[in-house]
Amino acid sequence: MPPGGSMPDFDRVRADFPRAATAAYFDNASSHPLSVHSAAALRRYVDWLEQEIGDPWWPTWAAPRDEAQHLFATLINADREEISFSRSTVEAESNLLNGMTEHLAGGNIVTNDLAYSAVLYNYQMRERDGLEVRVVRNRDWQIDLADMERAIDDNTKLISIALVSNVNGLVADVRALSELAHAHGALLHADLMQSAGAVPIDVRAMGIDTAACSTFKWMMGVKGYGFQYVRADLQGTVVKPSQHHGGVGFNYEPWTDSPDPNAPDVRFRPTEGPARYEVSYPSYEGALCAQYSLRYILDLGVDHIRTHVRTLTDRLHEELPSLGYRSITPAENESPIVAFETPDPTAAMEKTRAAGVHVAMRFGNKIRLSPSVFNNQHDITRLLEALS
Repeated sequence: MPPGGSMPDFDRVRADFPRAATAAYFDNASSHPLSVHSAAALRRYVDWLEQEIGDPWWPTWAAPRDEAQHLFATLINADREEISFSRSTVEAESNLLNGMTEHLAGGNIVTNDLAYSAVLYNYQMRERDGLEVRVVRNRDWQIDLADMERAIDDNTKLISIALVSNVNGLVADVRALSELAHAHGALLHADLMQSAGAVPIDVRAMGIDTAACSTFKWMMGVKGYGFQYVRADLQGTVVKPSQHHGGVGFNYEPWTDSPDPNAPDVRFRPTEGPARYEVSYPSYEGALCAQYSLRYILDLGVDHIRTHVRTLTDRLHEELPSLGYRSITPAENESPIVAFETPDPTAAMEKTRAAGVHVAMRFGNKIRLSPSVFNNQHDITRLLEALS
């Protein structure tokens, strides 16, 4: 939605998510429910697969994929030619790292312990193969920029962060980190899994060089489909394709009746542009669902989504500490994820389940709450009453 557009009616938005009628669902940071629009598109696809009802989806699968990639580019202020599909956030980052082998050689990577655990595992495995990895530790669940700066030197080749941490929703100081990276000749990679669709992203203004995310959280999609971003001038140079997909032609009989004696027996043309990072076909269900969910998100406007959810997270910050739940998320933090230390995790989960409230308990005693577009103040009241 263009800047200055009117605030959506979030009571009507709630009606687009039937899950809201059956539970107070606060676990969108794990998996976001589908809207009725995305679900209807998937049902039409299944109807065609099962009974050939409706318009054929094959071989026209490319149109939803292309629109989804275009819409994602719009969401993060990138060019369409900088976006390719991926299967998951972790796989995309791993493939990008594989493509940076020459760039990373002899250097170090700097990250922090509020990054996603599977990403940190990836880096630990690479450290066993000789790549130096520096993991900056949090200070009371926040990342001190000075600690990151001390870990970075002229041999740093990549800074890898979660734009929004899955641990407590902390929003990284991405612009400052980008400036640090570029001052040392390094790149900045951002994991957008917990941010795309929930908080405003501008890869240009933020100085992000590469990024990746799946669609089943704040982009309201399904698993097995996502996006990766590679800045145009890095494609095929600093970030080379690490897997290959394409086709070949045969210049000999019986493949052709008229072989060209001046051409090689096997002919092919290397893939250019962002498609060079893609392998095989995408999940059609994933692309179709992303097409509809991204239309929906852009129509609402990410700024409006953030404004609505802030009213809910602000209340959690105000009222949960008085019930004995200490926040590990800064009150002024600009993400939809908040986390609190829980005096009795087992009892808290029993109470919320009994009240039909869905939350996540992470890292032993950290209750993570992640409201979205369909949540309202009644849901917050239901949660607070359950926990009290």
